[in-house]
Amino acid sequence: MISKDTLLSNDLFGDLNPRDWPISISDLPPGSALVGGSVRDALLNKLSQKPDLDFVIPTNAINFSENLSKKINCTFIKLDEKRDIARLVINGWTLDFARQVGENLQDDLLRRDFRINAIALRLTGKPEIFDPTGGINDLKSKKIVAISEKNLLDDPLRILRGFRFMCELDFELEKKTKTFLKNNVDKLSNIAPERMKMEILKIVNLKWNSSVWKTYLELQLLNEWNDNNFPYTELERKDISTKNPLFGSFLSKLIFLFSDEGLSRLTFSKNQIKRCKNLRFWVHKINKLDDLSEDERFQLHIDLEEDLPSFILFLKERDSSPWLKRWKDPHDPLFHPSAPFDGHLLQKAFGIPPGPFLGELIRYLSKEKAYGRISTNKEAMEVARKWTLENSPFL
Repeated sequence: MISKDTLLSNDLFGDLNPRDWPISISDLPPGSALVGGSVRDALLNKLSQKPDLDFVIPTNAINFSENLSKKINCTFIKLDEKRDIARLVINGWTLDFARQVGENLQDDLLRRDFRINAIALRLTGKPEIFDPTGGINDLKSKKIVAISEKNLLDDPLRILRGFRFMCELDFELEKKTKTFLKNNVDKLSNIAPERMKMEILKIVNLKWNSSVWKTYLELQLLNEWNDNNFPYTELERKDISTKNPLFGSFLSKLIFLFSDEGLSRLTFSKNQIKRCKNLRFWVHKINKLDDLSEDERFQLHIDLEEDLPSFILFLKERDSSPWLKRWKDPHDPLFHPSAPFDGHLLQKAFGIPPGPFLGELIRYLSKEKAYGRISTNKEAMEVARKWTLENSPFL
């Protein structure tokens, strides 16, 4: 009679479908195992078409990977010489090879972050699941359980990753694990900003349900990079209830999680920081939206044209649907402001040199078009002529 473990191993092996891999299992050295996310996702029936494959091999991972790259003609990347980790990239596949840590595979798995990531599929001989920490049970109970506090502190980025897995998998943090994260939040400041940013970008692009919001507010993982000067309540409600919870939420979460200074410290780009600053500015004015002047409302749509879905998340229900409908219409002149003419035509028509005056004229024409006071090129040219005569310092 075939055991349950054997059946599960065979099912997992079949779901991973090694026949589609860009390498053959026979290429791997004896004692190799597949570990990490692809094993976890296959057990959850969430495997992508070309999953990232993480292999543990007994020794000499970099040398093995470099030789294999020549055999299959792919890109070889040395990731970490000290820890003996390399990557191969071929036809949309990413394959990582790491030297086994410790004397055996169990030693290696016991050094990992969470039990759901410490499940291996041995690839020598018949496929065999190896789960020394009980990660499969955690998958069934939808729990994120740390193997040990020490393992988290070996790489403090794992503290943030635990929260990310909660979002990504819609799991709960086990009570002791949550305490580990909460007690060691200060260790995140020891991580290189670039590594932090990569993890944060994954987190803010995921759905946050009510449990995620509650957990974040309990842990306050990123307080060091935030001035705590931003309300979350409306964003939480909209992020959960909207039909498409990811629509516009990326930038909204950033301004909730980080101050502009915090974004700068985490090496976000000047453009990303500018977009956050604009969104933050207008969200602070949201309760006075009905009192905005024509010029202020026009400026709002200039500043937020690209990011209006993020702003809409903060609007009252009566406004959010009409605003979103107008924003989705690329021809709406207010929600997608544009000038009727470019600067070169205006320079030629009225003899205006490049500079601030030309910019003011273009803005004026754009605003008149946005509010429907210009509908044809002929009208626009006449408005431009009159405005130039009344305001030109050159005449």
